[in-house]
Amino acid sequence: MEIDLTIEILTPIHLGSGQADVNVDAEIIHDALGFPYFPAKRFKGLLYESAVEIFEMFELAGMSTENLSTPENLFHRKSTSDVQLIVPNFYLENYEKLCAEWKYLQAAYPKFFEPTDILNAYTSIRYQTRLENGVAAEKSLHNLRVLNSGEKFYGKIELLNGDDKVINLLALALKNIKFAGTKRNRGFGKIKCAAEIAGKTVEEIVANFFAKEA
Repeated sequence: MEIDLTIEILTPIHLGSGQADVNVDAEIIHDALGFPYFPAKRFKGLLYESAVEIFEMFELAGMSTENLSTPENLFHRKSTSDVQLIVPNFYLENYEKLCAEWKYLQAAYPKFFEPTDILNAYTSIRYQTRLENGVAAEKSLHNLRVLNSGEKFYGKIELLNGDDKVINLLALALKNIKFAGTKRNRGFGKIKCAAEIAGKTVEEIVANFFAKEA
C-alpha cells in the first residue's frame, strides 16, 4: 500500500549535509538546483528510533505489545521478514514544476539566477558563539544554515505485506516523531508528521488502538 506522508517544519531545522564554504560553516542538504529536501535515509532512521522508543515506553509502562509488530520485523534489524517499508526522499510541494520553471529561468537568464537564490529563499543563516565568563570566546563565532519554519515536505511511503500490527506500530512511530536534525536542545528541528494509512489518519489509528487496549 502507498502512504501519503507530509512532514511539516514547525521550527527552523538544520539537516546537515556535512559541507561548508567560505560563507556558511554548516550547510543543509539540498539538490543541485538549490531546493532543500528531507532525505530518505535520515527519515527512515528517525522512524526506526521512534518505533524502538514506542516499544520501550510500552514495556516501562507495563503495557502489552501483543498488538504491535516489533521494530525488527518492520525495519529488518537483526531479523528477516516479508514486510518491506520503502521510504523515498521528501520534497517541497509541486517540486517537479518548481524545478522545470527554475531550469527555464537559469537557461534564459544565466547571469541573474543561481542555485543560491533558491536556497536563500527557503533558508536563513543563524550565528552562534561560545561564552567564557559572559564574554564571547575568541574565534568561537560560527554559523549554520537552517530551513525556515512553515515549509512542508511530501512523499509516498510504500508498505508491503504489512498487517494490522505493522500498521499500529507505524502509526504510533509517526505520531511519536517530534524532532529531527541537529541543535534540538536549542529549539531547532521540531516537526510533525501527517499521513493516511489504509484510509485512516495516523490519529484515527492511534485512537482506535488505545480504545481496544483499554
